[in-house]
Amino acid sequence: MSAKGMCIVALKKWQGPLFIVGASRSGTAMLQAILNRSSDIGLAGETHFFDDLRPRLKEKSLRTMTPQERDTCADYFRVLALRPYGVRADPTQSPLSKEELFAETEVRGDTADAVFEAYCRWHLKTAGGQIWGEKTPRHIFRIREIFAAYPDARVICMVRDPRAVVASYRDWEFQGGLKKAEDNVDYQAAIAEDQTRKSASYHIVIASMMWRASARAAVAAVSEYSDERVRILRYEDVVDTPATTIRQVSEWIGSDYVDSMLEIPLLNSSATKFQAKAGPSSAPNKRWRSALSEHEIAVIQRVVGSSLTQAGYTREPARARVIDLLSAYVTVPIAVAKAAKANRSRYTSLPSYVARRIKAAFR
Repeated sequence: MSAKGMCIVALKKWQGPLFIVGASRSGTAMLQAILNRSSDIGLAGETHFFDDLRPRLKEKSLRTMTPQERDTCADYFRVLALRPYGVRADPTQSPLSKEELFAETEVRGDTADAVFEAYCRWHLKTAGGQIWGEKTPRHIFRIREIFAAYPDARVICMVRDPRAVVASYRDWEFQGGLKKAEDNVDYQAAIAEDQTRKSASYHIVIASMMWRASARAAVAAVSEYSDERVRILRYEDVVDTPATTIRQVSEWIGSDYVDSMLEIPLLNSSATKFQAKAGPSSAPNKRWRSALSEHEIAVIQRVVGSSLTQAGYTREPARARVIDLLSAYVTVPIAVAKAAKANRSRYTSLPSYVARRIKAAFR
C-alpha cells in the first residue's frame, strides 16, 4: 500500500465515541480500566450526562441557557474532573477551567452535548489515545439518545450474574484506591456520604428489577442496532478468560491488544481491599453463594425471571415462602421513598425522580 493509501486508512480509523453501560456492579469500572491501558483508548469515568444533566437542560443550546444554567453545566463537568460522580466537590478546585471547557464547544457547537464531548476529549487528551468516550452504567437505558446524538458511537453492555450484582450492591463500601482521598478529610467525608446514600438506596426487589431491565435493554439494543454497534459482554468471560475475551473486544473496537492491558488494580470491590495489580479476578463473582441466604437467592431469581437463563446463568434450587415474597414486594414503596430521600441532592424534582426510578425498574 502506498503512503497516501496508508494515510487515508489512518484517517478513516474509528475514533469513538465508545460507551460502557450495564447494570450497576457489573464490572463496568473493571472494563474501563482495562481498555484505558490501551494506547488507543481514553475513556472518562461516570458522567451520567444522558441520564442527569442532559434531561435537566432539556436540550437547550448554550446560547439559550441562562447564565445560571451555563454555570451549572460547566460546574457539573469541572467536578467530574476532580472527583467521581456523586462525590461532593468544589468546582473551583478543578483542574479543568470553565474557559477551557467552553473553548472546545466553539468547534463542536453550542449544545450541552458539545460540552459533554469537550469534557470527554479533555479526559482523552489528559490520558492519551485516539478513541474517546465514557462509562456510565445507567446509560444502558439511554442508548437510543446516545445514538441519536452520536450516530457513529459504539456501546458495550456489561452483564453479570444478577445474584452477584445484588450481593455486591447490598454490601458495597469504599475499599480504598483513591490517592487524592488518603489525606483529604473533606474527600473522605464526601465518600462516606455517598456510601450512606448507596446503602439507603438498596432494596433486593428494586436491585433485581434494575438488573432485569438492564439485561432486557442490552438485548433490545443489539436487536435494534446490530452487534456491530452494540456488544454484550459478560463479566464472567472477562474474569475467566481475560486475554481471549479482551483481545476479541479490542478487535471489535479496532484497537490493538497487549497483555499489559490486564495489569489493572482490583477496582471498586464490595468486599476486597484495593490491590494495585490484582488483574481481573473471578473471586468476587463467587462470593454471592456465601453472602446471600436461600431466601434472597429465591427472591432475586423470582424477580429476574427468564432473563436469568437467557443471559446464560443457571437457576439455583432455592425456594422462598409466599409470605417472604409478599413481604419483599410490599416494602418496595417504602424503599423508593427512602431512596428518594437519600438522593435528594441529586435531583431537581421529587416526582420526576420517583417516576424515572419506577420506569427503569419496570422496563
